[in-house]
Amino acid sequence: MTDPFLPFSAGTQPVALRASATLRVALAAFVVLCAAAVAAGAAALPGRFMDQTGAMLVGMLSGAYLASVARRTSASRVPAALRIEAGSGALAVFDRGGRRVAFGPVVACTQWADCLLVFAIARERGRPVPFVVPADALDARAFRALSVYGRQATHG
Repeated sequence: MTDPFLPFSAGTQPVALRASATLRVALAAFVVLCAAAVAAGAAALPGRFMDQTGAMLVGMLSGAYLASVARRTSASRVPAALRIEAGSGALAVFDRGGRRVAFGPVVACTQWADCLLVFAIARERGRPVPFVVPADALDARAFRALSVYGRQATHG
């Protein structure tokens, strides 16, 4: 499960991440919920244009806009691979272009059942970078190994 475009150091290989269907469904549900909220808010406005049809139109337009923004930003922000550095134990996260978007020690790890891991990766300055790994982005064995790594990294 490695990608040839990613740089790797001796003894470690990056683990490729698949696109998560679970996160896509959740994102779509949030877009629909936001569009419905905009439509409900528009329906409450007084005036001739804001009847039921106008409110539905405003809701559909806002939903289409939110969907396009969500698609564009999620495509550029979803990590493609991760790698645990052999010497330091730091976690490196790479985007689809092979650029390293986060690198550092794991300072916090939260696991929600066998569904989701959330890491906080320390930076040199500023707040830690959050990194979400859904279970369907990896095979089960790699997900378990990553959860063990997260627990060990945060508890010493």
